[in-house]
Amino acid sequence: MHQISLDDIRLVNLIAKVGSFARAADANDLPRPSVTRRIKQLETYLGVILFQRSTRQLSLTPEGEVFLQHCQAIDMEWQQATERMKNTGAEPSGKLRVSALGLFNRTIAGPILSQFVNQYPKIDLELTSTWSAPDASKFDFDLMFNTKPLDDKSFISEVLTITDRDFYASPDYLARIKVPQTPLDMSTLDLIILNYTDLENGQWLWQDESTVRSMAVQSHLKLDEAEAALQMTLLGHGICWLPDFVCEKHLAEKKLVRLFDGSFATPGPLWAIYPRTPYENQRMRLFIEMAKSSELLGKPVVNAVKS
Repeated sequence: MHQISLDDIRLVNLIAKVGSFARAADANDLPRPSVTRRIKQLETYLGVILFQRSTRQLSLTPEGEVFLQHCQAIDMEWQQATERMKNTGAEPSGKLRVSALGLFNRTIAGPILSQFVNQYPKIDLELTSTWSAPDASKFDFDLMFNTKPLDDKSFISEVLTITDRDFYASPDYLARIKVPQTPLDMSTLDLIILNYTDLENGQWLWQDESTVRSMAVQSHLKLDEAEAALQMTLLGHGICWLPDFVCEKHLAEKKLVRLFDGSFATPGPLWAIYPRTPYENQRMRLFIEMAKSSELLGKPVVNAVKS
């Protein structure tokens, strides 16, 4: 009788990823008929059809979708268990895949990455940029840094840091207008809206002592990437609501002005997101703690996890 092996589990994961028996066979350097035979044996053993075959495409059946979730979890737990044993008392090694918003990557690319690769030379670090909110169905990383948590029970969203968000403008722009004295005075001015992080109902927040207030914002200039919004602010096109860590360099060079002397800054969390597993990825934890301790992305927070 056929028994399910780890190789079977990994084959299911691979087929689902590449979308083809043939491509999975080629990737594993296996005869194509053997892949088809193994999947048929597995389906017979389970008593369900995992893949819907057609001449044009291959797709998972509903039962296949459920089984794939278990296969992915088992494979990840196996990798983490074996790596945990291999790394006990040894120098950290292996691959670490990190995805972060572009604005995060530009901030950490120098100091944090340099320190990390120097301190852990046996870790193969793969850092990619994203411009979108976290999506459980497309999560193909060990770790993600984002301004939004992931509301999915199979992932942990941990507060990485708390960063203030302030109102910024260039000296040139402020020289052309009547400088606002309160946030509400900005409603008639040129505003640069960052779609990704601004509130969905078109509002900006500002903190008046212990009270968080909001103001409706409208603009002819709406952008979905922080770097673009920052550049338009530097070029004098208006006022933007941006995280402080994005603006510190330009503030020191007097290319930007923080309005209201920062008295209406609104603190908000930045998130570290990773799969929920029985064994914590040691390489991931080292990277998180190094990012926290650098304070380049804001004030570190200890043990703040969104369930």
